[in-house]
Amino acid sequence: MIHRDSRKSPFYDPKLTLEDRVRRMNMRSEARISQLLVDNNLEKYVDAFQIIPFEGYEFLVPLKIGTPPVPQILVMDTGSLLLWVHCGYTMGGERSPYPLYIYSHSPSYIEDVFCKTPMCEFIMLKGECGRDSKRCEYTYRYMSGMTQGNLASEVFTFQSPNGTDVTMNKRLMFGCSSILSKGANHVSGILGLSKRAISLISQLNHTGFSYCIGNINDEDYDSNTLVLGGEPVILENSTPMFIVIGKYYITLEKISVGDKFLDIDSSIFKRINYEGGMLVDSGATSTYLPDIGFNKLKEEIRFVIGTTLTEHISSRKGELCYRGTISEDLKNFPTIAFHFVENAVLKFDAQNLFRQDKSDYFCLSLQSTDSDRLSQKLPFSILGIWAQQFNYIAFDIY
Repeated sequence: MIHRDSRKSPFYDPKLTLEDRVRRMNMRSEARISQLLVDNNLEKYVDAFQIIPFEGYEFLVPLKIGTPPVPQILVMDTGSLLLWVHCGYTMGGERSPYPLYIYSHSPSYIEDVFCKTPMCEFIMLKGECGRDSKRCEYTYRYMSGMTQGNLASEVFTFQSPNGTDVTMNKRLMFGCSSILSKGANHVSGILGLSKRAISLISQLNHTGFSYCIGNINDEDYDSNTLVLGGEPVILENSTPMFIVIGKYYITLEKISVGDKFLDIDSSIFKRINYEGGMLVDSGATSTYLPDIGFNKLKEEIRFVIGTTLTEHISSRKGELCYRGTISEDLKNFPTIAFHFVENAVLKFDAQNLFRQDKSDYFCLSLQSTDSDRLSQKLPFSILGIWAQQFNYIAFDIY
C-alpha cells in the first residue's frame, strides 16, 4: 500500500510543508466523515445506492489489470463493496496518473455478468439491463459525483511482498467504469474490501484480510502492506466484529491511561438503534469518541502532562495541542489503551496518539463525535488510520 502523501504516491507534492500535509489530511478525513454520515442513514433505508467515500482516502494499492497487464492505482477502502476501474476511454477519467485500461485491447476481458442474475440484482448495486445487450449496468453515487459502467470479469495481477507480480488464477468480477463525474477522476478506481457477495474478499474465497501501517509522517516509509489470501493471523486476543452496510464495527468497553481506568459508562460505546459501535476505517485519519468519553480522556491527558508543557491554542476548536515535539517531549508518556469486548486491547504510544502538526507543536489525534467541525453529530465512534499505525490489523470475516 502507498500512503497518499508518500514519495511513491503519484499525488506526492514535494512543495508541501508538514503543516500543509496535516491540513490536507484533516480535510480529507472530514470529507470522509461527511460521507460516512450519509452512508450510516442507509442502514435504515436499505433500498438505496451506496455512498462511495472518494475524497476521504489515505492509502492506494498499485495493481495491474488485463492482458497484457496495465498498471493502475486504486483506493484501498474497507467500506466499499465493489472493485471498479476506469475502463476504456472513460468520460472524466483522463486525469488519472496511470495509463487507461482499454478493455477492448484485452483478450481476457469478458462481459459475463448479466441482467436478472443474483450478482446484478444485488440490492446495493441496483444493476440494470443494457439498452442494446443483456449486460449488467450499474451506477454508484457518492458525495461529489458518481461512476457508471457495467459488470464484467478480468484477469488481475497483484504485487507480492518481495516485489514480484502474482497473477490471479481466476478472473475477478469488477465494475468497468465508462462515465465518471467530478471527484472520481484522479485515481484509477476503488479496491473495495467490505463483506458482500460481489466484493474482492468474497470472490477470492478468503476468510478475511489484514494490513500493517507504519509511520504515516515518514514520506520515505515504503513497507505499508495489505495482505489478501490465507487466514488472517490473530496474534493476541481478538474481539467480535459486526458488519453494517459492509463496514466493520467493533465494541469499545473501557479506556485506560497507564494503570488507571477512566470512569466512563461502557453503554455509550454500544450500538443500539442504528447508533454506536466503533467503525474500523481506512479513510478517516483521526479517532472519534463519544463526547463524554473524549472529554474524560482529554482531561486525563491534560492532567498527566500537567505544567511540564505549554498548551498551544489551536485554530481548530476543541483540539488539545502542546508546544514542542512528540519525539522529545513525550518520551515518558504513559501507555493509553482501548479495551474491547472479550479482552482485546489496542495500546497507543505517543506516536500514534498525537500528531506533529508543525515543527514546534503537536496535537491529540482524537476528536469528539460532536465536534463543531462536523456537519452533524457522528452517531458512532471511529478508529482512525492514525491510531492504527504500528499495528497489524486483521479482519476475520467468516
